[in-house]
Amino acid sequence: MSHTVLDSIALGYQPVWNRERQLAAVRLRVLTTQPDALDAAHLLKLLGSDWPAAAPVLMLSVDHLPLLRQALDCPPVHNTWLEVPEALFHDPGALTQMSQAMRRGHVLLRHAPLAAVRRDVGAPLDVRSLVQLSPGDALELMARRQDVPGPLQPGLLLQGVCDRQLAAHCLDDAGAWGLLGWPDDDVLHAHRHQPLASDAGVIRQILQAIDDETSLEHLERLVRQDPVLVYRLLLLVNSAAYGLRREIDSLRHALMMIGFTALARWLHEQLPGSQSEPDLHPVRYAMVMRSRLAQHLLESGSEDNLRAEVYTTALFAQLDRFMSQPLADLLKRLPMSARVLDAILRQDGPYHPLLDVARVQGEPEALHRLPAVCADHGISLEHANRALIRMLATSRDYTGKRSMRGL
Repeated sequence: MSHTVLDSIALGYQPVWNRERQLAAVRLRVLTTQPDALDAAHLLKLLGSDWPAAAPVLMLSVDHLPLLRQALDCPPVHNTWLEVPEALFHDPGALTQMSQAMRRGHVLLRHAPLAAVRRDVGAPLDVRSLVQLSPGDALELMARRQDVPGPLQPGLLLQGVCDRQLAAHCLDDAGAWGLLGWPDDDVLHAHRHQPLASDAGVIRQILQAIDDETSLEHLERLVRQDPVLVYRLLLLVNSAAYGLRREIDSLRHALMMIGFTALARWLHEQLPGSQSEPDLHPVRYAMVMRSRLAQHLLESGSEDNLRAEVYTTALFAQLDRFMSQPLADLLKRLPMSARVLDAILRQDGPYHPLLDVARVQGEPEALHRLPAVCADHGISLEHANRALIRMLATSRDYTGKRSMRGL
């Protein structure tokens, strides 16, 4: 048997976004690589000990049916739901087991196609449903989105929404509890003709923090929520206006050089041209989550400046999606280290493995490749899985004033 259950699974994540376009939950996908070495009680205990009350709801999606059935018989884990495939709701024995699990305190999430949900007179057991929309379902919902009552029941979680107008309809009109994933490409396509501006909400958070005389550490966490703001701030401090003898490639160093008073003045100048579109928040925050995961993949005890550089590398790796320019053109305007440029432009160097593993863990269709990708880069599955759990456990309170575990 493996030394730990985390040696025998591949973990990946998918954010769930609510009506406010904020992180409401995370679907944690569990792909088994050594089924015979797994124990559900061990897995749930491991997650329970690392999942604080302030963290987003954890939706546990287990690919191995025997492991899921074991989990149903285990004590429940706080703030964690168990995803159950639709087929089990047609099995009398499984229905009895699920009913007993719910009496013990488990929260169950039925994963079903839209057609199965529509057939229900009432949902089997008192469970919430994660509904998989087919492309045909999405087209029908778009065509019927003015219907009252609409074809969707309130309170559903929806998967497969790839259109921003449909996302808005599901959340704002149909009363969906949340969307698994976000139509990033469609949202960004609407802004394709010009670079995105900085986020107005982030700017206001920073200005309030300056008024509150916050710490430099907290201020840095606030600024790096927005990749556009990080990029523009580094451009500013390296511009001729500052005339510095030494180039600045670190966000914290940039904040120290500009000072809180000058920073506040510059941010007030940015506000009139900033953006406050809620649909952009999930796009930005998904980049933050991936950057934090890359940072957590560093070995524990790594120096703060190294962790910060890895974070910036991962954040800038997708900057072209926001700025409507090639990455090479964007980065040549900044004094980035060879390590950063190698990882972003050449998929090489010491930071590339961290970005590569973080990318695979955040892409559902690529998760089956995680064991091979980890092996190629000399990163153990246990290390990758632990890094992901640490990142997710602090996702909701990421901008809190107190220092977070592992940051």
